[in-house]
Amino acid sequence: MTKQKFTPIEKIGRSGLIEKISKQFEKHEDNLIYGIGDDAAVVKPATAEHQLLTSELFTEGVDFDLTYTPLQHLGFKLVSLCVSDIYAMNGKPDFLLVNLGLTNKISLEMTETLYQGIKSACSAYGIKLAGGDIGAATGALTISMTISGHSDNTVYRSGAKDGDAICVTGDLGGAACGLMVLLREKKHFDSSGKYSMKPELEPFEYVVRRQLVPEARFDLIDALSAQKLVPSSMTDLTKGLNKDLLAVCEANNLGAMIYEAAVPVNPSTRFAADELEEDIDKFVLFGGEEPEIMFTLPEKKVEEFATHFKDFVVIGRMREKAHGVKMQTAEGHTMTLH
Repeated sequence: MTKQKFTPIEKIGRSGLIEKISKQFEKHEDNLIYGIGDDAAVVKPATAEHQLLTSELFTEGVDFDLTYTPLQHLGFKLVSLCVSDIYAMNGKPDFLLVNLGLTNKISLEMTETLYQGIKSACSAYGIKLAGGDIGAATGALTISMTISGHSDNTVYRSGAKDGDAICVTGDLGGAACGLMVLLREKKHFDSSGKYSMKPELEPFEYVVRRQLVPEARFDLIDALSAQKLVPSSMTDLTKGLNKDLLAVCEANNLGAMIYEAAVPVNPSTRFAADELEEDIDKFVLFGGEEPEIMFTLPEKKVEEFATHFKDFVVIGRMREKAHGVKMQTAEGHTMTLH
């Protein structure tokens, strides 16, 4: 096994690290007047009705595990989860700020690999890295990301009406299922004591990818914009279908009925759940970590939008609050979500 190079951050210092990172990114680009290299970034504001801001904090051991998460994947994933909040407001992202709290376990090479993933995500989502800060951390690697964006037709969690269709993009449960696969393989690795042990991930490639490199749904926002269609409410599903649906219902003072049979689940996720001997509902309802979008539309708008954008399904309807928030199971039973 080739030993990876490990250059301590202290060898080049904070300013040297910032200089190395800044060389990977454009300092002047479009509406980024001046990026990394001064006391603050200088940007040209977007000419939009609303400016959007979102911020996320990620901590090693709580939000990610470097045992099974390649740093390049981590950089891409964290940007995806953060930018999903902008898309969930029917917005488009502009600028990214990244703050790092580095421990002495993190080398120069590891930091550069992390930023390779961040750069890939910036390219995928059309974001400019405008700056951030780097400092020391004593216990765990800490990463904070702030993204600014804009929207001419901002959509909130509130705004849905009784009878609106509840729609979701993509498929659900894969990320949480992938996490359990990785945790299982980590447990086997720890108990084996064999550092050359190769994890058995090939049969679970789909769900592992959903966990490690999720992709935010800019395609939905582009399709809505092209059709000049504005949903009545929106949110992303990074906290899990159960929790995010309850949040939408609370914001609208409404109830909902969803149908288990209608919730989209990839066959590879079902296969992985069976192999893990776990109930698929556990991953679909409570898993989260998926930057898919849940949105509501008036019934008459659904069929029209479906002719232009294919990757969404209707999973239920908004109802009056007195009906509660419920799911009809595949067997025909009704369960209350809470």
